[in-house]
Amino acid sequence: MKPQKEIIHAAGAVLWRTGTKEIEIALVHRPRYDDWSLPKGKLEDGESHIACAYREVLEETGVTPIFGPELGQAVYQVPEGEKVVRYWAAMASDAPLGKPDPTEIDEVIWLNPEAAKKKLTLKDDQKLVDFFLDFGTHTTPLVLLRHAKAVRREDWDGDDGDRPLDVTGQRQAKRLLPLYLPYDIKEIHTSDAMRCLETVQPFARALKIKTVTSKDLSEYGYALDKELSLIYVQELFESNVSAIICSHNPVIPKLVKKILGKKNFKQLDEKLSPGDAWVLHHRDGEIVAVDWIEAPAS
Repeated sequence: MKPQKEIIHAAGAVLWRTGTKEIEIALVHRPRYDDWSLPKGKLEDGESHIACAYREVLEETGVTPIFGPELGQAVYQVPEGEKVVRYWAAMASDAPLGKPDPTEIDEVIWLNPEAAKKKLTLKDDQKLVDFFLDFGTHTTPLVLLRHAKAVRREDWDGDDGDRPLDVTGQRQAKRLLPLYLPYDIKEIHTSDAMRCLETVQPFARALKIKTVTSKDLSEYGYALDKELSLIYVQELFESNVSAIICSHNPVIPKLVKKILGKKNFKQLDEKLSPGDAWVLHHRDGEIVAVDWIEAPAS
C-alpha cells in the first residue's frame, strides 16, 4: 500500500495598486524555482489562511496589504503531495515599504492585468487574476462577528446582558487580531452585552480603536425594534468605513437575511458558531461578496 501524500495548505493574494492609467498587479520572482508567481506561501503551525496570506504578502513584496474578498483557491501537485492555495484580493497601502528576503524573492514587478497573466508561470495563477477582475477593486468590508463562546445561560444566575465569556471564549477573543488585521478595520461597534464587549476588547486595545456600544445591536434591543438594528447596519454601509459589528446569533443571521434577501441568504452554507463571522464586501451600496471567517482555534 502506497503511503498517502500530505495536503499542503498555503495562502496568498492578488496584490494590486492604482497605476498612472490602470491598475497594476504585483508579481514576484522566486530564484529557487525561477518562476513568476503571485505572492503566496505555506501556513505555519496554528496559523489561519488569511493570516498566512497577509504575512506572505508582507514578506515577499515588502508591501502592507489591505484585504478585500477571497477569490478562490488553486490546487496542484508538488513532490510532497497536493498543494491547496487560498487567495484574496489585496490593495497595496501607503504604509512604509519593507524589503523581501533576496534568497526567497529577488525581484518584484508591477504589471497591468493582461501583462501579468502573460508573465505568470502557472495557469492557476493566471485564472486567479481573472477572478480578481470579476470582483473588481475598491470594496469595503463590514464584518458581522458573533461573540466568542460565553458562559452557558443555564449556568449563569445574573442578568443575561452581564453573562461573560467562558475560558474558551476568552482565548478566542485574544486570537482575533490576526484574522481581522488584514482588513484595516477603522471602527468597532458592539452590542452592550458583556460577552460582546469582552470579545472585541483585546482587538480594539491592540489597534487603539475606541469601541462604539449600542443596545440596538443586542438581542434585547433587536426584540424591541428590529428596524433600529437594520438602520444601524445600513448607516455603517453608507459610511463606507471598514468596520466590525459584534452581536449575537439570533440577530446577525436575521440582519444579513434582510440585507441580502431571502434567496441570496440561502446560499450561505455556514452557520455562525461562537467567534465566527460573515464579511460583507460592498461597493457603492452593493454587496459584491460574502466571506465566512471561522473562529480562531481555542
